[in-house]
Amino acid sequence: MSKASSLILRGTLFLSILLGTGCAGLQGLKRYTGPAYEAETESWQKQISERGGNGMWLVSRGYHSGDDVIAIATASPLSHAAVLDLENQMVIEAVGKGVTETPLRKFLSQCHRIVLVQPEVWTTQKGNRAVTRVRDKLGEKYDFLGIIGLPSEKRWYCSEIAVWSMGIPVNRQGPQNILHPRSMLKMGKVLFDSGQRDGQPD
Repeated sequence: MSKASSLILRGTLFLSILLGTGCAGLQGLKRYTGPAYEAETESWQKQISERGGNGMWLVSRGYHSGDDVIAIATASPLSHAAVLDLENQMVIEAVGKGVTETPLRKFLSQCHRIVLVQPEVWTTQKGNRAVTRVRDKLGEKYDFLGIIGLPSEKRWYCSEIAVWSMGIPVNRQGPQNILHPRSMLKMGKVLFDSGQRDGQPD
């Protein structure tokens, strides 16, 4: 964790305690490792591989410092979203360094909770198209201003690019139009929800 991220996290934690909020956002602060948790990750991958499809959304509570900041600041048990490329066992996601792809197994190992969402508008054809669309954005930069309601058409934050990939309009100005990862559960059908990581296969 960088010094700046650490300071932001400490400040957010302090404010959360003062305001009496952030309980849900504190879930996932403790990182779990070891054989039992590796087996749990394997079970998540199996569930997603069996139930998922190209272009579906993976909404998560991640273990990165940025996830901590977002989860705590918004008092949410979820902090991140990505697009599933099931065929290649990859995910495409917008993170601090930009739009990138990550092996599905590695992505899941860095999650405290994972939710597989089938967007309302999803079909096999639209899902394949979504993966193609989002892959065309690999290498583009992260939309830091977007997460406070000032989006850019040439930059992306995580839930923004996931929703956009399905042809749903984004880039609307104003804090009321910020696409928080947790809101994506209401934009489709939940096919799998791991719950919080506990070392037990799901």
